[in-house]
Amino acid sequence: MSLKRITRSNEIRTSKMTEMQDDLFLYQHFDIQPKVPANGTFAAYSRNEHPVKKEIGASRRDYYKISLVTRGEGIYTMDGVAHEVKGPTIIFINPHTVKTWVETTKEQDGYYCLFTEELFHKQPHELLTYPLLQPGSQAIFPINEDQASYLCSIFRQLTREFQENAAFKQEAILIYIKLLLLEGRRIAMDTTKPTIVHSAAQQLAYRFTDKLEKQFPIEHPHQQIGIKTAKEFAAALNTHPNHLNACVKHTTGRTISEHIRQRVLLEAKLLLMHTDWQIAEIAWCLGFEDPGNFTHFFRNHSQQAPHAYRQQ
Repeated sequence: MSLKRITRSNEIRTSKMTEMQDDLFLYQHFDIQPKVPANGTFAAYSRNEHPVKKEIGASRRDYYKISLVTRGEGIYTMDGVAHEVKGPTIIFINPHTVKTWVETTKEQDGYYCLFTEELFHKQPHELLTYPLLQPGSQAIFPINEDQASYLCSIFRQLTREFQENAAFKQEAILIYIKLLLLEGRRIAMDTTKPTIVHSAAQQLAYRFTDKLEKQFPIEHPHQQIGIKTAKEFAAALNTHPNHLNACVKHTTGRTISEHIRQRVLLEAKLLLMHTDWQIAEIAWCLGFEDPGNFTHFFRNHSQQAPHAYRQQ
């Protein structure tokens, strides 16, 4: 059977089962396996006790990750930009980052922790105030031995809280996570241009891009995106469309319409490549009630008709 005939839903179910194996199925010859944190929970591990795979293919995740490398070398690629890891390094990864990892030395040590935004459910917008966790931010920093020692002490506490069931466990985990993010900002200020705290306009722009991205992927032909226009996004974010558009344009360099158009076009291409759905079904999922309008949209922005793109 052709890969193109594999349904998107089956592909996504399979990928979700294997995605975390790329990052968290860290033992290939051991019985103990680190587990994916459920929504609202947290996980922390030692890279020595739970060594990462030698090579991790390009992928996105549905969680945030902070990695501390204290020993070992490799090539970490984030959104197409390769970073050589040599010596102690701290890495911050948000769910939308496409990353790969290739180990270049055998011995690896350090820590990593994983958490979802549900961990911050009492303050749902707090994650947007941390620059290192935002899409497109500089997120890999070499560190000195003193910084590595301090970060190791925080990770040891996180690992202990994760393994034990002490009182105020979640409160303690949040405190240590915030300490990691605070120290990360200090390191960023030492190694790059001074980090400016995001303004209200920048935070609003990040909330828009986050809400846009959460409508995807489309997993079955009965799923339709719910927010399709600048006016609808503004209503969902309790602001005026003109104000939202100005914030997004100033922060990202693109208008709301450009963001929506590019994201819908990307999903259209993925659905055409990886499902056997009818073009009319794909059009409906992406908010086009008339398949003809979808074909015009796709041809206008990709210089190909949908069926021609699928057959190439």
